[in-house]
Amino acid sequence: MGKKLFLVIGNGFSIDFLNHLDMLNQIDLVNLFRRGTEVPWPSTGIPGFLSFKHCPNLWNLGARPNMSSAEVMLLIEDIITCVNVHVSKEKRNPIGNEYRPNDIYIHAYKELLQYLKHLFIFYNSSVEKIPKEAESWPWMEFLQYANKSKYYSEIVVVTYNYDIWLERLLNEYEVPFNIGLIENVNPNAKITILKPHGSISFVHKKVADRDSFSIKQDDELRDCPIDEFSVKYDSLDYNYLISALIPPAGESTRFNHAWASNIRREAKKRASMLSKDDEMILCGFSYWHVDRAELGELLISCDPLLNVTMVNPNPSRTITAVLTSMFSNFVIYSGSKTLKEKVACQIS
Repeated sequence: MGKKLFLVIGNGFSIDFLNHLDMLNQIDLVNLFRRGTEVPWPSTGIPGFLSFKHCPNLWNLGARPNMSSAEVMLLIEDIITCVNVHVSKEKRNPIGNEYRPNDIYIHAYKELLQYLKHLFIFYNSSVEKIPKEAESWPWMEFLQYANKSKYYSEIVVVTYNYDIWLERLLNEYEVPFNIGLIENVNPNAKITILKPHGSISFVHKKVADRDSFSIKQDDELRDCPIDEFSVKYDSLDYNYLISALIPPAGESTRFNHAWASNIRREAKKRASMLSKDDEMILCGFSYWHVDRAELGELLISCDPLLNVTMVNPNPSRTITAVLTSMFSNFVIYSGSKTLKEKVACQIS
């Protein structure tokens, strides 16, 4: 029986893919506001999602397309930190004219959530067809090999990315997979994809007319059970009742969304089932303070003798230290091209 392969991927995985296609200038996954004015407003299709007209709270907090990537992440972190506190505090019913807190950060969060969803839908629609060059991307070659090889019996991919590049690639090259806990259309598939931070492909069962799209300016953070979502790869900009996304700097454990909690628990369970003969590969994490909580939850579930590889050209000193301290069989690859050599050695 073959080994289990457990992949944990972050934003750097998608960046590596777009770099392979020479598309990083077109699709910016680092500065999330740079192309905000080009994102269409769903009800009209007219560009200008990131604007005072459509996102007044984000705009009043300083969101602009000419911000640096560092400034963007600082603003996002401010917004999410405020919401983290908001969801943790005891809820009280207002009495009479009792003072209400400044809700600008809560409303900005709701605008940010919808903006990010439609930004990634915009990026996805800008590439109508997967280019031929994608098949030579080392990660694609590795996944095709792993899927066909008897060396691996099971492949679990835990991805914190909203995008659907991975799913589109697997579909393009006819590699069967399932979306864990949401879609099981390929019962014999070796690959299961888990997305604890959600996806633009997770669509809610309740959908309204696109012309009625709006961002509700209230304090309610909508949630639902995971069985109310399905997976689609088209018509993503429809007006679905609930969007399944956890924003950057958002700790899913603090938000306690039912759908995200289920996926997170499944990922942890799968990690705990890995033995010393199995393999984990991590790619694309900055390992800042938010990453640490969720990634740590997976790592502490693993056997310390597990074979662990990190693929990263500029790994964080902190995550390198953590992995070195936890796993005796730990190695680093400076880039995805080394995966080709790994495959060649396993074949021989």
